[in-house]
Amino acid sequence: MTTSLPDPNRFLRPMQGAALILGAALFAASTFFWLPTGTYGAASGTVIVLALVFMTYGLLGLLEDMRERLPLYSSIVGLVLVYGAFGGAAFGVRGLYDELFHFSRQASTAAVETFPLAADLLFYWPGPLFPLSLLAIGIGLARSRTSPLWAALLLCAAGVAFPFSRVPRVGWVAHVVDAAILLAFAYLGYRRLQPQRRLVAA
Repeated sequence: MTTSLPDPNRFLRPMQGAALILGAALFAASTFFWLPTGTYGAASGTVIVLALVFMTYGLLGLLEDMRERLPLYSSIVGLVLVYGAFGGAAFGVRGLYDELFHFSRQASTAAVETFPLAADLLFYWPGPLFPLSLLAIGIGLARSRTSPLWAALLLCAAGVAFPFSRVPRVGWVAHVVDAAILLAFAYLGYRRLQPQRRLVAA
């Protein structure tokens, strides 16, 4: 005889699902707050930091789903994700100070390069790791079969296209990439919002 018990993750999974959706929505919204120069400012920087908090929380849940089949892979990607999100948040905070002190993009870059090692550790090394982690999570989802293949491939495509929208700050490209991220995250988040139950022997 079996008995249906509530999923012990009944609160965690929905929170992570909601975080995926909210984080991707905030991330997409942040692009609309870019300064006319195409750089982050106080508003866009703040929104991007909040977005990365929610996105990271949700993405860690996706990594946990694939841990049983890909234990080493998911553990490494989790570390890469956290460092990459930290780097993205650092760029957001930098945007606040750039607007506060009226720095152009060139002046901001020159200022942080006064401390080259610190700039590398805070900005330039972790910066590429967030889109790389999106690609890696997409690959992991496909390999572990913990999500539909189309959602995994869409996440991979967003990770590959991400640098082409943020590095040159091309607005329309950024919106397209944001839409791809939002679509993938919305679907993956919706799946985590669905209740799950497990069967145990009575």
